[in-house]
This record gives sequence, structure tokens and C-alpha cells, in this order.
Amino acid sequence: MIIFRNHIYIHVPKTGGSSFEAMCDTRHRISVLGDQHDIAADIPTKHLDKELFGFMRNPMHAEISNWRYHFFAWGSEKMTFEQWCEWRYGDKPQEYGYELGLNDDQVKYGYSFNVRPSAGYFCDSSGACVADQIFRYEGIVENLKTISKMLGFDCSIDGFQNMEYNWSRGREQYSKYVTPRSEELVRQAKEIDFRLTETEGDIPIEYSCPVVQRYAYTR
Repeated sequence: MIIFRNHIYIHVPKTGGSSFEAMCDTRHRISVLGDQHDIAADIPTKHLDKELFGFMRNPMHAEISNWRYHFFAWGSEKMTFEQWCEWRYGDKPQEYGYELGLNDDQVKYGYSFNVRPSAGYFCDSSGACVADQIFRYEGIVENLKTISKMLGFDCSIDGFQNMEYNWSRGREQYSKYVTPRSEELVRQAKEIDFRLTETEGDIPIEYSCPVVQRYAYTR
């Protein structure tokens, strides 16, 4: 998370957070506090009065982006999107990752990282959403203009999208990776994310979602 004077930014994976963090650190000398994927339940008590914001993304697109990044970063030629979903959300054991060509560290990390709904990133320890606003990733350019006005400084991430694997060019082709089985698995695992992001208008902030310690890294 990033704590500003009057606001707190929560970094939901696959929503441009690494670029946003790089921009804040380089342009404004404001760094991440704690782990970059800390959630609302991790906010230090003295900052609980600050306004909370972040981004959510179409859950299927987010999962495909997560898979594609690790598919290429890990150099596995065996791991289809459906196999990735079966491993993470189906009845496959953690050890199935070895069959996908992964090593020990990749199996441990990939089996757990970001398998929980994005909705939980904005919830306190009781599971209640405490966000003041959740922006849509799909409108990130315009939404960052709103955030710039809210924070009082330039939050454009132009020039900061420097991750080694940038998939923006393939975004329009995401659907070609989705099979009926992979969609079934992701929809079941992240039902609340689909419900929230498929709501017309602003993403709702009145909801509850169970959370656990180290939310991004536990099943």
C-alpha cells in the first residue's frame, strides 16, 4: 500500500499497481509501506481515518494477465490457461505445478499468489469493505486524472509501464485463451469480483469478503 497525507492506495495485483508505485516513488518520492500487496486490514491504526482507494479489473482479464506474465517469466511451455486455472482453482494438488514444468519456488508461489478475490483487498479484519472509492482498471487513464485532482499532484503513469512483460498489446485477444472450464473455475473462485465489476456505474463499496493474514499469498 501507499500512504499519502489524506489517502491510502491499495495495490490489487494486475491493475497497474507496479507502474503506479514506480511513478509515486520516482516522481514524488513516496514509497510503498510494508508489502506492496498489503490490504485494508493491514493499515496501521494511526492511518485509519484516511480515505481508501484502489482499482479492480475484469476478473477474467486479470487472471489471464497473471497467467501470461508467469507463463513467459517462468519459461514454461506446458502451462495452458486452462491448466493454470485447474491447478489454482480446481481439484489439482499443489504438486501438479511440477507437471506444468515449474520449480519449487514457482510451485509454492504460483499455487497461492492472488487466488483470493480482489474484493478482499479493500476489507478490514472483520471482512467489511472500507474503501471510499474503487476505480475501474479499464478506465485507468481517465481515472488517474481524477486521482491526480484528489491527491493534488500528477499521477499519470505514462513512461512508468516498464515491467519486463507488458501485455497491453494482447488485451483485445484475451478471449481466445478462455475455455468453458477455465471460465467456470475463475467465476466460481472470484464470484464476488464478477458481481462487483459487472455492476453498472461505480463499483459498489458496500459488501463483505472474508480476509486472512498475508491475503495475497495464502489460499
